[in-house]
Amino acid sequence: MPKSLRIKYFLHACLLWVMIMLLGAVPEAQATHIRAGDITAKRDTTANPNPRRFFFTMIMYTDRASSAEDPVVLIRNGDGTTQEVERLAVIPIGEPADLVDKEVFRWEYTYGADGSYVVSWNGQNRNNDIKNIAPPSQDINFYIETIVNINALRGFNSTPVLRVAPIDKAAVGRIFVHNPGATDADGDSLAFKLRVPQRVEVPGGRISDVPGYTLPSRTFACTTANGTATSYLTLNVVTGQLEWNAPCMKGEYNVAFVVEEWRITVQPNGRRVAAKLSEVVRDMQIIVKDNPNRPPVLQPKDTCVVAGTTLVGIVRATDPDGDRINLTLAGNGGIVPPASFVANANTTGGVATGTFRWPTVCGDVRERPYQVIFKAEDRPIPAENKLADLQPWNITVVGPPPVLTGIQGGASSVTINWNPYTCQNASVMKVYRREGKSNFVPDACQTGVPASTGYVLIGEVRKNANGTWATSFTDTNNGAGLKPGTEYCYITYAEFPAPAGGKSIASNEVCITVDQDIPYLTNVTVDRTSATNGQITVRWIAPLNLDNLAQPLEYRLYRKVGMEPGGNFGAPIFTSRNIAGATSFVDQNLNTQNNAYRYKLEFYQAQNGQPTNLRHSTEASSVRLTTAAAPNDEEGIVLNWTYNVPWNNTILDHRIYRRAEGSTQFVLVDQVKAGATSGTYTDRGTAQGGPLQRGVTYCYYVETAGTYQIAGVPEPLLNKSQESCALIPLLVCPPVLSINELNCEQFLQNPTDPPYQNILTWVPPTDPDCTTDIDFYTVYFKGPGQTEYTKLATTKETTFTHTGLESFAGCYVVTLTDVTGRESVFSNEVCKDNCFYFMLPNIITPNGDGKNDVFRPDERARFIRSTKFKVFNRWGTLVYESSSDPYINWAGVDKDGNRLTDGVYYYEAEVSVFSIDPARASTKYKGWVEIVR
Repeated sequence: MPKSLRIKYFLHACLLWVMIMLLGAVPEAQATHIRAGDITAKRDTTANPNPRRFFFTMIMYTDRASSAEDPVVLIRNGDGTTQEVERLAVIPIGEPADLVDKEVFRWEYTYGADGSYVVSWNGQNRNNDIKNIAPPSQDINFYIETIVNINALRGFNSTPVLRVAPIDKAAVGRIFVHNPGATDADGDSLAFKLRVPQRVEVPGGRISDVPGYTLPSRTFACTTANGTATSYLTLNVVTGQLEWNAPCMKGEYNVAFVVEEWRITVQPNGRRVAAKLSEVVRDMQIIVKDNPNRPPVLQPKDTCVVAGTTLVGIVRATDPDGDRINLTLAGNGGIVPPASFVANANTTGGVATGTFRWPTVCGDVRERPYQVIFKAEDRPIPAENKLADLQPWNITVVGPPPVLTGIQGGASSVTINWNPYTCQNASVMKVYRREGKSNFVPDACQTGVPASTGYVLIGEVRKNANGTWATSFTDTNNGAGLKPGTEYCYITYAEFPAPAGGKSIASNEVCITVDQDIPYLTNVTVDRTSATNGQITVRWIAPLNLDNLAQPLEYRLYRKVGMEPGGNFGAPIFTSRNIAGATSFVDQNLNTQNNAYRYKLEFYQAQNGQPTNLRHSTEASSVRLTTAAAPNDEEGIVLNWTYNVPWNNTILDHRIYRRAEGSTQFVLVDQVKAGATSGTYTDRGTAQGGPLQRGVTYCYYVETAGTYQIAGVPEPLLNKSQESCALIPLLVCPPVLSINELNCEQFLQNPTDPPYQNILTWVPPTDPDCTTDIDFYTVYFKGPGQTEYTKLATTKETTFTHTGLESFAGCYVVTLTDVTGRESVFSNEVCKDNCFYFMLPNIITPNGDGKNDVFRPDERARFIRSTKFKVFNRWGTLVYESSSDPYINWAGVDKDGNRLTDGVYYYEAEVSVFSIDPARASTKYKGWVEIVR
């Protein structure tokens, strides 16, 4: 740079610094030319990288028609320092008629400490006549910022890069779409959120929203392309796809949004923790024109690819006007090269295709999809009418499946083997196990092992110290040993390291049955339900490889109360050396009505000629059933049954049996699936066996059905629960309430004074579903102006007299409480109101003769709560007012108690009465009265 120019820039910087000190802002040149822009940061990639050193790029888009220039900009680094940055290039973009220049600025900066820093620039000013900024947009400065969060322990990080220019064109009445083409070199997750464009307040320097800003879709009262709804503008939080349906007024519009960068880490306890690493603010401009052209339409398709294979995809676009189309890759997702896109040369008018090719490698695996943006731009005549469609194509790269090659079993352990894993950059191999085959085959590109397979994580395998993968895993059930005779199946998949993460497809499934030379418990079934004479039959099968076992052999069967493992089983209740023949035991004189029982079968092999070597032990409980009426007065009975058994009760249907009170015959009601340790079912009488009735006791038992899924072991394994009974209670129904009527005609002929009374009577419910075992009734009352009922009294009678009342007005409900303490809902509501008569005289004679001495309502008036009374003379002057006497009793005096002169006066009386009708509670009366003495 020439010396004279450097001096000029130095003086310019000094002037800027003075203005900063005076105004607290960072103004640039006084100009009206800035259309759009953003700032991004790239981590240090030099030979000795520093996690606090960043290389920044600011791209600014300006109005070429403006004479304003920005050869140098002043950047705030976010740590209290600023620096001047020279412009590197000015590049015209778009059509010449668009008048758009792209200006590029780059600089580096090293921060002194970890922390969060806001890197920002404030430019003067925005370009002219932006439609969705109410004040003249040329008077509003242009502020953008990027936030970087530095944590040396977290390592290096770059902000997202926005690869699609923030200047785009739309047509009036046409749906507009745009995508910023955001990519993150570290594979972190991105989130897109709309925001109001920002400015720097002058004076003061505070960052605030641009005044008078509205979303482009809300700037004018317009409708969508089909004319049926208000226009809308949306931004997809995951893909960044912006859609405006549809512009209705030509002009230039600005939209701002923030791109958040999040890093997801998985803690040792499995909890996923998200940390925000950066924010990039983009302020973009949409130029809307009257354009008869219709944009082309892309047909995007999301897909996935297995690392190590080549993705080949055909991209297709069509143009409704038949124009030729330029099909390009607008945002490359950070994978070009080695990915490539070639538009086919043999396209015809209205159709364009291209081939996207990506030879993936293991290093491409990550959890978040790669997003490539395709742009289809038509070529109409004239060329300035061209429009475009931008659509994202999300590509997920997953790891190839591990290949399990073998499985070997011992007495209580299993070892699985696999080929060396293809992707050496994986971080861990996850090993899963379940009992019995799942026959799980993952869908194309489905990663991991879903919980629905029944597999559970049992171990992790990581690289050896020399950096190579182990190719086997031995399962000992955490040292407790595996159950003999059980079929165990295994499956694995690989996970990849943070920050990109990602998983592989699950491996093939391998299975093995641990040694089968043991007996299998098959039944613990309740034959009879009784508190003293209950009976349970326990069955098992002899070892399948009995001939290979050294004699003598012996069974020992134990029992304990309760179904959970552990505890003291006591002495054996049965022993036998008849291994092939003694495979059952009938246990009698039990309390099966109140207890569940657990049985343990021990199998002994010879040691020194005696059966003292414990070879195997297995336990199983009886099935315990509970029944109860369904909640909330529902017509039904809820059954819950539990068990703790070595076989699988989740595959086959369990059977529900029921008999009604007075019957000895159980009928099959339904068949349902159950869980590993329990099942539940609500009998609503809609299945077999007919409807249920209230007040009737129903008894049930459940027959579970299980399987070992082992060849040679019979199935189904059917086991009955004890019988359990429940009653659907009769409903607690409210009575039907009535109240004695008030005959107003008779009352007003001979009105009486308080106290008054109301007489309530009611009829108990007669519906057969309602209980007749009534303990007492409760009366509730709600007086005039009250909104809630309060408890008044309880009684065992069917009548109640409410006495000592100031008026008749009020409402009542009654509830019924049965002998078990259940209270019904409120009965029907009955109400009584007062009789009202109110008439005021037109003359009073306050002469002390005891006749018409005061102004008051007719003697038939009753139930008056209060009266606000005012008197005016003939000139409208207030001469008297009072609210102390509900019945007025005005003696023709003024407000000081002095007698008024005879003549005509005018009154206003606002009368409040005791009434349950809000419309009648307050009435205003106006009239005149003459004073004559």
